[in-house]
Amino acid sequence: MKIIGLLLCIGGLFVFGFQALSSLMTSRGEAWKNLSLTDVLAPAFVKWVDSVSWEIIHSLLERITTMPLWILLICAGVFFLIIGTIARK
Repeated sequence: MKIIGLLLCIGGLFVFGFQALSSLMTSRGEAWKNLSLTDVLAPAFVKWVDSVSWEIIHSLLERITTMPLWILLICAGVFFLIIGTIARK
């Protein structure tokens, strides 16, 4: 579990670094473009979120699929690091 957490955190930092680098390389007014799951996955994979009937779960899933990918990866990595530490004891 700890290895998965570390890999997810490193992946999140790489995504953040590449987004920062690409924002420095653009010459137009668009300085920063956050990648999210809706940008990475095909729309068919994310369309099921709209069919969830419970408002609380729908808003939570909507927030998760539209949050920046690097934050999602780092949060998932920290979650797996915590679970790995608890499970080891």
